[in-house]
Amino acid sequence: MKQQIPANEPDIGNIVAFYNRGMLLFGLVIELSARNLIVLLETGESVILNPSRILLKSSNTFPPVSSAIDDFRQSLDNRQIPEFQIPPEGLSFADLTASLKLDSDTGRFSLLLHLKESPQLFYQKHDRYFQRDPEGESKYLQNIQKMQARKNYLQAALDLIRRPSQNHSTSLAVSLIQELRSILQGDKIEDLQKALRREFPEKSISQIRAELGDTLQITDPPLLESGLPIAFIPQPVRELHAPHDVPFNDVKAVSIDDEDSRDFDDAISLRYENGYLLGIHVSNLAQAIEPHCPLFQEARNRISSLYLPSGTVPMLPPQYSEQSFSLRQNEDKAVLSLYARFDSDFRLQEHFLKCEIIRIAKNYSYKEVDKEHHQDFWNPFFRIADALREQREINPKTEDRRFIYNLSLTKGRLAFKKIDLHSPSRRMIEELMILYNSVLADYATSHSIPMLFRNINSFFDAEKDWQTNTAFLDTTAGFHPGIGTSAYLHGTSPIRRFVDMVNQMQIYHHRAKGSHLFPEDELKQMIPFIEKRLLLIRETVQRSERYWLMKYISDELMHNPLDGMLRATSNGKYRVEILPWGKQAWLSLDAPPKEEHFNFVVYDIDWDKLILKADLID
Repeated sequence: MKQQIPANEPDIGNIVAFYNRGMLLFGLVIELSARNLIVLLETGESVILNPSRILLKSSNTFPPVSSAIDDFRQSLDNRQIPEFQIPPEGLSFADLTASLKLDSDTGRFSLLLHLKESPQLFYQKHDRYFQRDPEGESKYLQNIQKMQARKNYLQAALDLIRRPSQNHSTSLAVSLIQELRSILQGDKIEDLQKALRREFPEKSISQIRAELGDTLQITDPPLLESGLPIAFIPQPVRELHAPHDVPFNDVKAVSIDDEDSRDFDDAISLRYENGYLLGIHVSNLAQAIEPHCPLFQEARNRISSLYLPSGTVPMLPPQYSEQSFSLRQNEDKAVLSLYARFDSDFRLQEHFLKCEIIRIAKNYSYKEVDKEHHQDFWNPFFRIADALREQREINPKTEDRRFIYNLSLTKGRLAFKKIDLHSPSRRMIEELMILYNSVLADYATSHSIPMLFRNINSFFDAEKDWQTNTAFLDTTAGFHPGIGTSAYLHGTSPIRRFVDMVNQMQIYHHRAKGSHLFPEDELKQMIPFIEKRLLLIRETVQRSERYWLMKYISDELMHNPLDGMLRATSNGKYRVEILPWGKQAWLSLDAPPKEEHFNFVVYDIDWDKLILKADLID
């Protein structure tokens, strides 16, 4: 802010106006130095000021006592400023005082007070004053109200952090948790961040969100630091009813999933009717969820369920993902079914989609089905899956990893769970879900329904005999080399994946009303956020797995021999795949490994950098 005073500096005895910590103050110059003024305040205290901070100085001089300032201030309170209008081009303070014929100290200081105490009416830009019109006055007052509301919110937020109640259902806690998530994801909320640094310098943002209840039962630092939503903001539970015209189909439908699954979103059935009639039934969320309703927005924000060693973060609240929408045994559920008819030699003859209600006979685990897969009930399922695989498999994936190891924390104990990706039941379910997704993609393209297709970019290096495939979302279907289809999408897991939910809503609405919910432009606008969120989810899962791997080694395997395969080096550190789990970690070693495959023992862990300190074993 530029000063209003004449170019010559104040002298001893002048009363001056200036701002200090946002407050307009009056003082009396009692001493001069080479560069600064010593100014006496009404309180009797004195401050050191640079002359450039002075807004206005008196023409007259006064005795160097604080009572002189008080008397002068009282004289201003008794003076009336005549009404005036500032022209649109604005006026300097000198021109304004001249136009109002205010040549006395009391007149000029009274005008300054009036201008500064009426910011809703006047504002200063450079060296000129301007007057707000009625609309500008209204906007200014609204902004002041917003600023005050924000100030009150920040104060209440700080009080809540000091005394967290673990109740994240209040509107204050909800807003604060959402802002903390945004900060962790890279957004800047400067007033909140500044307040947190000032009031809680010892606490991290992730620690604060955990104290507010936005966490799992088991603390997962990488998850907390990611900013991904964890706890659900409580919403009124809606009763979900299928439309009256949806028929009930008396089929024996069963689901197959991991033994610890709680959200079952697909099931299968089989009848013999002049061949085999296979049913693939997917929980029909689309008939209960409207676009842009709170539940849809929750899924859109989360994009996908997270499966971490420390626990599961579902995409939808448990009352929906594990109850209302889950295909639980002995319950009637609405589904979007694909029926595929095969002849006695398991050749596909025809297929069709159907919205219906079915009863789930049983929820099986993969292990249970693998033990029973030679039984008569299961045999046709496996033969159909084998026939489908033979028909579509252009390039068999002979180099795919067969076993994966998932680290899980159960009852406070970490352990690896070995999963056979080539087990009969998993390969069978994989093939049937590919059929379902392929048919949905073909249906969408043949009916010109905008969808979120899953396409593949392939790059092959002939010299290195090396190929890489990158999946991406697009509203235009493309050939999927891994599946061997001209169009492919995801639609079998609407409880767990937002893309599947959207695709199901498009198909369901087309079948029910002959149109689609989302135009292509809206789907295109969704894709950047979906892909960005999926990338953050993948990175968070990797960091979480790495953290819990460190914990597992710390708890169970310190000073024990481990097998490793060298994968990369960087800055004197070694990225190693630890066998047989296939999990990768960074090692700090005193000497480089002599061979790609080597043995080592861990003697310490750098928890800040998540690096294993290890010795080689010859």
